Amino acid sequence: MEKKIDEVIYRYGMENAFEGAVIGFSGGADSSALLHYLKDRCKCLLAVHINHMIRGDEAKRDEELCRRTCEKYGVEFKCVEVDVPTLSKERKKGIEETARDERYRIFKEILNENPQYKCIVTAHNSNDNAETIIFNLVRGSGINGLSGIKPAIDRVYRPLINCTRDEIIEYCSVNNIEYVTDSTNNDTDYTRNHIRHKVIPQLLEVNAGFLDSCARLSEILRQDEEYILKEAYKITSLINNGNIPKDVACSLDGAILVRVLKTVSGENLDYKSVKSCIQLIKKWSTGKMVNLEKGITFKIEHSYCSFIKTDETKSRTFNVKLEKGINYIDELNIAIGVNEELLNSDFCEIGSVRLNSSQIQGTLYARSKEQGDSVKSKGITKKLKKVFTDLHIPSHLRPLLPVICDDLGVLAVPGIVARDKAFDKKGDINIRVYNYGGSNEKEK
Repeated sequence: MEKKIDEVIYRYGMENAFEGAVIGFSGGADSSALLHYLKDRCKCLLAVHINHMIRGDEAKRDEELCRRTCEKYGVEFKCVEVDVPTLSKERKKGIEETARDERYRIFKEILNENPQYKCIVTAHNSNDNAETIIFNLVRGSGINGLSGIKPAIDRVYRPLINCTRDEIIEYCSVNNIEYVTDSTNNDTDYTRNHIRHKVIPQLLEVNAGFLDSCARLSEILRQDEEYILKEAYKITSLINNGNIPKDVACSLDGAILVRVLKTVSGENLDYKSVKSCIQLIKKWSTGKMVNLEKGITFKIEHSYCSFIKTDETKSRTFNVKLEKGINYIDELNIAIGVNEELLNSDFCEIGSVRLNSSQIQGTLYARSKEQGDSVKSKGITKKLKKVFTDLHIPSHLRPLLPVICDDLGVLAVPGIVARDKAFDKKGDINIRVYNYGGSNEKEK
């Protein structure tokens, strides 16, 4: 088995583990075998045991065994308690998922705070890999999920990934390695345990080499995924400001487009979200949009499509009474000059309009665009949404345009449209809109 571990370590470039490593040490057969292998090979080794506070006295028993084993080997030991059941309820996630998230959070914190350790090593084996593949298959995962557990990713190494559980048990027996068995591993109410005890044994009856087949599948799919990602990166590296040009989006192969969309969005979008985006791209109707998970909206513009954070537009609503002089709208980083110009080079004029004061009713103010806003211009009453669409103004920019109003409604969107009668090229109210970079420029 040690030859298998050596092969994995050198094949996947894990050699720096021998300089210093943080090992996840549960006290089970897998991590006990890995600790035994590393104890005389690592210059600097820290065994971290996580008590998930699920199994009461049994968890204390595991902790004591881990502590005793590390003392015997002369390995530094650290135990961390995490109330996983409580966190699971608060986050509305399963026990297994919460426990995994917390383990890796703790491991990475220790790694980042202690430069003598170069990586995290965990004791995932080929059985774990097969379980993961089946678990992801049932969930309807794509290539990435079906490729199983990666041997090495983001300074997390799995040296036992090609070792079977039977080989590990035999290794412990031959080397007189003491280990504990987690009673929850036999609880088939947990999905992974059901796969471990019910599904995999049946598959092994069909094919005795099933675990090796899964390992081979993992390697093949990882290579395919790496190639597709490289091709997708060639596209995303040419995309500016997250705007995917229409000709690019409509011409991409589906496998590449899926990964481009995920990369540009900045989120690991689920299948349903990606499918919704692709459907919009195929129809390509300017102004159409779909709200996705994690507060993201995908929008089709005239010549490109893009993702925006839904919360970004919601947080920029405002309503400001306009006075003569300079009026700052911090929500948009703009300034509105009423009969006054800004000559500071830090400000850039982005629109202007002249109005006749005799045609203004009541208070003059600026606000964010509201649903249903309309204006009568050139004898035709149009909704602002239609005006913006006809002028091909990107929908994610529309909430960032100030709407000038009086008590009767919309007067103008400077530089874009203005209400009949109120608009006057020689009008006595000159409104200019300036863009500035933020508070520093405003102070200047």
